[in-house]
Amino acid sequence: MSKKLIFLTIIAFVATVAITYFGFIKEYEPHQPIAFSHKIHSGVNNIPCTYCHSYVAKSSQPGIPSVMECMGCHTYVKAEYDSNDPERLKEYKGEVIDPNNYLYDNRKRIVFEEEIKKLTGYWERKEPIVWVNYHYVAEHAKFPHKPHIRYGLECTTCHGNVDEVDIPKPIVKIQMGWCISCHEEKLDANFKEIEANHKGISELSDLDKRIMSHTGRIRSDKLYKDYDHQLGDKHSNKDYAPKLINIEKEVAWLKDCSTCHY
Repeated sequence: MSKKLIFLTIIAFVATVAITYFGFIKEYEPHQPIAFSHKIHSGVNNIPCTYCHSYVAKSSQPGIPSVMECMGCHTYVKAEYDSNDPERLKEYKGEVIDPNNYLYDNRKRIVFEEEIKKLTGYWERKEPIVWVNYHYVAEHAKFPHKPHIRYGLECTTCHGNVDEVDIPKPIVKIQMGWCISCHEEKLDANFKEIEANHKGISELSDLDKRIMSHTGRIRSDKLYKDYDHQLGDKHSNKDYAPKLINIEKEVAWLKDCSTCHY
């Protein structure tokens, strides 16, 4: 075998190993245009998640703050610290935070002031910050934040303790099995709670349950055979049409395919 062939074989082997590692084994690590730290904002400075992700309870998406919103704080917070001033140091959960020499994501040393200058540059150039997304949901599925937050789930359920890390990586893989197991648990708890007040819930057909979940209401005669004399009032309108009972707590028919799939 010639030296040239041996050399090409080695190169091909190394390339194959590298592609396999970075493409299939190594977890994806986004490199953001600015070294934004969730630990510094959410943890050290105790900024609530909803301050920056203001649409999380109103929309399917949590929302990303604009440059203008960031500058609302950083017009004044410029992180200009004297490296000889001991008061610049902050302690957070046993860790000493030095804004002039911070180990970001355990990968590189950064200076807060320099990162804020990058932000200011975007503002002055009137350019949006193109953040790199690293939470992905399959195109044939949907994960709306609004119903999950309104149900009472904490951000940490999927994102982990973001106040302890610079870049919050997903702690769960959003796959069908994981979603269904969680939905089944919540569904069972929801209907048990509502059935304590409305005994007929468990006898509803799947269709009626889906209607109830989408509208938040159910016809009284579906729950009560003697619905004209239940809950202290008449359950019919003047034209004697069946009255609708409002289910005060939002209940999703969480096992229906249309809940997650388009």
